[in-house]
Amino acid sequence: MTANQVLVLEGISPDNIPFDDLFALNKPVILKGLVNNWPLVQAGKQSVEQVMAQLTENDTGRPLLAYRAPAHIKSRFGYNDTCTGFNYSSEKTRLSDVLAQIKAGFSDDEHEYLYINSLRFDQGLPELSKANTLNFSHPEFINNQPVPKIWIGTESVAAAHFDQPKNVACCVLGKRRFTLFSPEQVDNLYPGPLSPTPGGQVVTTANLDEPDFEKFPRLKTALENAWIADLEPGDGLYYPSMWWHEVRAFDRFNVMVNFWWMTAKPYLGNPMDLLMHGMLTLRDKPAEEKAAWRALFDYYVFGEGEKVIEHLPVECHGPLAQMDELSARRLRAMLLNNLNR
Repeated sequence: MTANQVLVLEGISPDNIPFDDLFALNKPVILKGLVNNWPLVQAGKQSVEQVMAQLTENDTGRPLLAYRAPAHIKSRFGYNDTCTGFNYSSEKTRLSDVLAQIKAGFSDDEHEYLYINSLRFDQGLPELSKANTLNFSHPEFINNQPVPKIWIGTESVAAAHFDQPKNVACCVLGKRRFTLFSPEQVDNLYPGPLSPTPGGQVVTTANLDEPDFEKFPRLKTALENAWIADLEPGDGLYYPSMWWHEVRAFDRFNVMVNFWWMTAKPYLGNPMDLLMHGMLTLRDKPAEEKAAWRALFDYYVFGEGEKVIEHLPVECHGPLAQMDELSARRLRAMLLNNLNR
C-alpha cells in the first residue's frame, strides 16, 4: 500500500501552535513533541504505573461507559457479522475498576480488551485536564472553545469514521497510528449503516489491516490515497473536519487526549439531519428530478451566498441572507411546521 506523507512540524509547543498554517493546509499535520512537557506524558516516561496512579488519584469517581471485548476480536472494535450490533459489550463502571482490571492482565498472553471511549477530560479528571491542555487563544476559538476528551484502554482499533469537528489529538502513553482519508474517499470506504453505529458516526465495514478486495474492490483506491500518521508519546496530530480516520493503539495500556471544536455557530444545526431528510425526500426520485434538485442545491446551498441575493431587494432576503440566530429560529420553526403536516 502506498500512502501520502503526512507533513511533520518540529518545535511546536502548546503555546505556539500555528493554527493559521494548519487551517490553510487543510490536511493532516503531525506536531512532533507538541505535549512532551505535559505531566501525564512525563509520568509515562517513568512508568505505566505512574500514569495509572495519576489517573486514579485525580478521578472524580463518576460512573463512566467502558467497552469490553473478547480476545478473539484482535483489538478491532466494530460490528457483528450482520451489522445489527457490535462485537463488544458496554457497561457502566468506574475508572479505578477499569485500570485495576487492565493492570491485572498485564502478564497475560491473551486477554480481554477494555476501552474507555471519549470521556470528557474536564469533567471526569478536571485537575488533570487543567494541567494537560493546549492554548486556544486563536480567534477561531472565541465562540468555539474546544472540548477535551480522554481515551484510555488496552490495545484497540477504532474503525475508520469521520467527525464533524476539527481535531488536535495528543498521544500521551503508548504508540498510535492514524490512517486518514480525505472526505472524497467515502465511496471507497464502504460505510456501515446509519444506525447502529459504534460511537455515533458511520464507520467502515472493511478491515484495513486485512483488506478483502473481492468483497470491497474500491478499498484498494482508498488505501492508495491514505495518509499514515505514526505518533509517539508527546506527539500531536491535527486533522480537518470530516476526514475519515482509523485509530490504532498498539500497547497494553494507552492514553490519548484530543480537543474537538466546531467552526459553525451552534444554531445552524446538524448537517446530518439534512442528509437524512435528503434520503427521505430526494434519494428515490427519478434521475432527471434528482439532477434538477442537485442544480438547486448547488445554487442555494453549495454556491455563493451573495450571488443568490444580489438581484433581490433587501426587504425580501429572509433565510436567503447570511444566517443569524433569529433567522435560524424562524427557518427551524417553518421546517418543523412542514414536517408535522
